[in-house]
Amino acid sequence: MKIFNYSIKFPAFILFIGLLSACASYYKKNESLMNAVYANDFAEANKLLENDAKWEKRQRNVLLFYLNKGSVLFMDGQHEASNVYFRKADYLIEDFNKNAGDFAISFLVNAKYSTYSGENFEQILLHYYTTLNYLALNKTDEALVEGKRMLAKMQRITDAYKSENKYKRDAFAHNLLGMIYDMRGEYNDAFIAYRNALEIYQEDYTKNFDMVVPLQLKKDLIRTAQKIGFYEEQAAYEKQFNLKAEPIQDATAELLYFWNNGLGPVKEQNSFNIIISPAGNGMVNLVNPELGISMSWPVSEKNDRQDLLDMNFIRLALPKYVSRLPFYNQGSLEINNIQYPLQMAENVNAIAFKSLQDRMAKELAIGLGRVMAKQLAVHQLKKNKDQQGFAAAAMIYGAVSEQADTRNWQLLPHAIHYARVKVKPGAQLVKFSATSEKETRLIKTYDLNLKANQTKVLMSQTLDFTGYR
Repeated sequence: MKIFNYSIKFPAFILFIGLLSACASYYKKNESLMNAVYANDFAEANKLLENDAKWEKRQRNVLLFYLNKGSVLFMDGQHEASNVYFRKADYLIEDFNKNAGDFAISFLVNAKYSTYSGENFEQILLHYYTTLNYLALNKTDEALVEGKRMLAKMQRITDAYKSENKYKRDAFAHNLLGMIYDMRGEYNDAFIAYRNALEIYQEDYTKNFDMVVPLQLKKDLIRTAQKIGFYEEQAAYEKQFNLKAEPIQDATAELLYFWNNGLGPVKEQNSFNIIISPAGNGMVNLVNPELGISMSWPVSEKNDRQDLLDMNFIRLALPKYVSRLPFYNQGSLEINNIQYPLQMAENVNAIAFKSLQDRMAKELAIGLGRVMAKQLAVHQLKKNKDQQGFAAAAMIYGAVSEQADTRNWQLLPHAIHYARVKVKPGAQLVKFSATSEKETRLIKTYDLNLKANQTKVLMSQTLDFTGYR
């Protein structure tokens, strides 16, 4: 039996091949780049990015090019060059406006063909990298500006969310800003930033991300309260945390260490069936018991409603995150034979999952509207014997074009850890080690010569992971 009329067969085949080639996830398409990064071969990763001219030509993906390029240069210790690309990414985000063409593409085909503007948390963490780059270059004024912009961008996200239980406040952004003020000796501002961070860790992060307040933040709150003469607040925090203020030491040096552990999640496609059943009053029910989806959907035309019921079900594709499980679960510094554990300040992996969950209702609504429109068109063409060839082409197009947008910034860490250590001025040997369930491995050593009242900022990245989940 012929599936296509001759006039439609070849175009349908070409359409099928063209769309099929676009089915691979964004992660699979960038496998060479990721393999170079996994191998710590940043020269090769940079080469792959530079040789891939399509990044600049495909405006819809150019933000990811800037983010990847900035990340690779950061990992390679090229902080000035890294910030060139992160600034380009920031300008692109600031200028980005979702236009009608993008919405039409998202609705008629899928969101992967629209311009990528970054997840909310990606837009925030961009400033984490620019801040660290400036701190590595001893540019605390610029670092302070980036820290403030990090909070300003977060505030815009907060203002957009009206309901509770959303990722709309970032504790680490306030904590990082407090650290910058601290470095500059602006202890009143540091205290306020630390206090804001504490509130968000306690109210949001404990509930949403199963995180505890970093011990270092508690110590910093007590110390800065003591520095500015807020003795009542100092006493209250000492009682709350069951901690005592450490003696204030003058003419000491300080080491502030950031560890990016592992790599954040990647997006893959999640395809599932939505059952269609009658609901009455111009509605149909859309149900998937496994995913807990149950909603009534208005259909204005009686014929369209009957056509939907005749189809019984539709197939929908939405994005989902897959974690890359980090090999290491703890890091520590060793200075003068004393161990200082690093504490988690930001669980990027958990925030990614929460952020996608926060907007899943919107994704679901757009996806259902898109799929029903496609399937109705196919169903109505199939009822006309003269349109069987077009129906077949439309069916292929609908099936193959129904893909989730799997783009994301895949070089973010799984989690961010940090430590603040006071040391004596002069020569210091600092060792950073990372610990897994089975072993402790020395990752990096630093020969430092610190001056009195100096704060030295260091950072490292471990990319090892044990699998996907």
